[in-house]
Amino acid sequence: MKSSEAIYREALDQLQRLIEQATAQGVDEAHAAALATADRYAHPSVRMVYITAVEEAGLLFFVNTESGKGQQLIDNPRASLCFFWRELQEQVTLEGDVIRQSVETSDNYWCKRARETQLAAWVLPQGAPAPEKGESRRQVRQLEQALGFEPVPRSPNWCAFRLQPERIEFWPSGWPRMRERVRYQKDADGVWSEAVLTP
Repeated sequence: MKSSEAIYREALDQLQRLIEQATAQGVDEAHAAALATADRYAHPSVRMVYITAVEEAGLLFFVNTESGKGQQLIDNPRASLCFFWRELQEQVTLEGDVIRQSVETSDNYWCKRARETQLAAWVLPQGAPAPEKGESRRQVRQLEQALGFEPVPRSPNWCAFRLQPERIEFWPSGWPRMRERVRYQKDADGVWSEAVLTP
C-alpha cells in the first residue's frame, strides 16, 4: 500500500511529466496555467500565469503584489490552477493555500529574467492607467541610462508565491471521452489519498 507521501509525489511527478511532454511536442506556453483567485468578498478572477517550478513544496509563480491578482492573493491566500494542453488532450487542476515566498526566492528568479522585462517592471506598474503614447519607452530608456551596466535591482512589488496543493486532479479528454479521471486529495489530517473517477 502506497504511503501518503508516495501518493503526493506520484501526482507531482505525473504533472511534471505532462509539462515535459508538452514542451517536447512544441506546445506553446507549456508551463502556463490559469490562476483563479477571489478577493475578500469572494468575487472571483482568473488569468494566465507562468509556473516556474513544480516542487514538493508546491508550484512556484511570480506576481506583482500591487496587481489585482497580487492583492487578492494577499487578502485571500487560496487559489486554483488549471493547466490545459489541447495537443495532449490533458488538463490538470489544483487547489490549495498560496504562500508568499522569501526575498531570496524572488531575487533568485529575478536575476534570470531578461533585462528589458526587469526595466519594464519598474516603469510600468501592472494594471495602472497607461501613460501617454511613447512615455513608457522614454521612461525605460531613462532608467537604462541611469543604471548603465549595473544589474537592475528587483522591484519590491515583484514577488514569488507558491501554491501548496490540497487537491490535484487529472482530466484526460478526447473522443470518445471514456478515459478515467484521477483525483489526489489531502484530508484534514494531511493524509493524501487517490481516487479514480468516471469521466
